[in-house]
Amino acid sequence: MTQSATAKKYTLDDLRKAPAPSRASRLPALHVPADYENLAYLDEEEKELCGIQLVSRLEKFDSQPTVTVATAAHDPKAARLRSAYGGALMALAAPTYETRHLVGGTLLNLLVLTVMKFAGDETLIGGITRGLYDHHLEGFKPHHVALMDFPESEVWSDEQRLMLRYAKAVLENSMTDELWDEAVRAWNPKMCVRYIHVINFFLGAAIMNRTLQVTYPMTTEAGKPRNPDSQINRERRDYLERMGRSEA
Repeated sequence: MTQSATAKKYTLDDLRKAPAPSRASRLPALHVPADYENLAYLDEEEKELCGIQLVSRLEKFDSQPTVTVATAAHDPKAARLRSAYGGALMALAAPTYETRHLVGGTLLNLLVLTVMKFAGDETLIGGITRGLYDHHLEGFKPHHVALMDFPESEVWSDEQRLMLRYAKAVLENSMTDELWDEAVRAWNPKMCVRYIHVINFFLGAAIMNRTLQVTYPMTTEAGKPRNPDSQINRERRDYLERMGRSEA
């Protein structure tokens, strides 16, 4: 029997309450059923969707739902729609581990971090940067994030350097014909448009977090599952094997 066939199936009982943040957000995070089951503005369908959304994070990311997910859960239907859209979009823009936005040094990772810095989103930039210690490409170091405002630094490849300039220009509406032509030559018109879609998606998340004053840390260590067969851990193992490395 394969490891996938015996993988743990998560339920509402696996959700854990996070410690109270030192600075409360404008809406309390909904971590466990007791947090949302008596909310008058949620009907029974929405409460069920809320639970599904929270549990899905355990299976996909091997962690309790982030505070961003738990705060957005106040509107479960919209959260599910946005999650489905984001999943489909990222499957197009980042189909492999080496392209995931949660993996340090990928083009999508640099794009998303640029969006978070531009929008002033404390929670996502803190959480994504923290995860870079576990998930990063060969040669990338977490401290490279401190050099993102220095695209000419030797730590960047030509393509990374281009993404830092491209994402900043899109956000600041400062795109030049020369930069656009360079990006089209590097990635083709389709991918240039797709990167704009990704910027738009994460900018929306950043605006939500900023408006609701969602604080860092975005994750909780309370009852954190460790499932070696979760999606991101499987992808990480496959990547390390292709690189001739092993889990350290």
